Amino acid sequence: MRLVRVSLYEFRTIYFKHLQSVTNMSDNESCLFCKIVRGEVPASVIFEDKFTMAFMDIFPISKGHCLLIPKQHYENMLYVDTKVAKHLAVRLAELTRKVHSEFEPDGIINVIANGVGAGQEVPHLHIHVIPRNEGDRFGFLFPDDYREEMAPRDELDSVAKAIRAQTDLLGSK
Repeated sequence: MRLVRVSLYEFRTIYFKHLQSVTNMSDNESCLFCKIVRGEVPASVIFEDKFTMAFMDIFPISKGHCLLIPKQHYENMLYVDTKVAKHLAVRLAELTRKVHSEFEPDGIINVIANGVGAGQEVPHLHIHVIPRNEGDRFGFLFPDDYREEMAPRDELDSVAKAIRAQTDLLGSK
């Protein structure tokens, strides 16, 4: 792999330039993570294989916060090949265990944001592996009344049936 050295300023310029044009990053030529895979942008790589790469997040929420990506460009889980998704799952389990062994946190959260509405900033499928400790400042914000009333079972069954009947974007049921 060819590594190119750039200053922190240059890297941040590249990174933020890409974040400002999220809608234009869906091709692998301009995608930040594809550039990392190609060695055009530096990364602190944990491991890589033929299909995946794991590296440190440059804006870590906690010590040990890292990312796992497929090397091939997929915008998010809606478009990923199922064989690649299976391989990612295996490598995610390995990466999560490695992070746990090194930092011994109270817990680890694995997060995938699929689309801008879910908070995805870089349109290349990536999974955050974030060590968590009780009392840290990071977390999901649920509405105050989140658990006041359970959804009616018939409504849950109806929604489950509707989802079950759908064909996914790749054409399988």
